[in-house]
Amino acid sequence: MMRSSLLERYVLRYASTGHYLRVNDESQKIERSSSPDSAWEFHTHEGAVTHALWIGEVFGQTPDVVKMV
Repeated sequence: MMRSSLLERYVLRYASTGHYLRVNDESQKIERSSSPDSAWEFHTHEGAVTHALWIGEVFGQTPDVVKMV
C-alpha cells in the first residue's frame, strides 16, 4: 500500500499495554497488534476519536488516538 505524505494518519492504541487496534481481515473483529504498521488507519482526527469512543463504550476501555508521522 502506497502512503501519501499529504494524508493524515491516526491509529488507536491502548496506553496501558502499548497495543494498537486492528481489524482482522477474515473475521472482521477488532483485535490488538504490537505493530502500528498493521493498525486500523483513520485519515481524520474526528473519525478516529468517534471510533475510540465507541470502542470504549463496548469494551470498557477507551483507546488513545495517536497521530502517526
